[in-house]
Amino acid sequence: MKLESRFWVVQDGEKVFGKGPCLLLKSVDRLGSLNKAAKELNMSYSKAWSIINRAEKVLGYSLLETETGGVDGGGSYLTSRGKALIQVYEEFSREAEESVEGLFKKYFKDI
Repeated sequence: MKLESRFWVVQDGEKVFGKGPCLLLKSVDRLGSLNKAAKELNMSYSKAWSIINRAEKVLGYSLLETETGGVDGGGSYLTSRGKALIQVYEEFSREAEESVEGLFKKYFKDI
């Protein structure tokens, strides 16, 4: 038997950030493009943009910087706050998973 859990950052009852948006931002960071990240994750660009835009509005700060046009066609880059959010979310999730796993073993060991 195994426990699965997910952690979301919620503000005013609205999901703001979790595993999916974190993965999206990490893909943008690696690929340098929201469009490429969306394609890699099998989602539309409009859905990816909506996820990022909603998070930025609720958080009150930018997660991405974008460059349009140019020789390379522009791109997207994480802001320092976007990178920090990924880092603290992943560290929290890792520690929380360890804690939850310990509690699960404690309470479900005989079931």
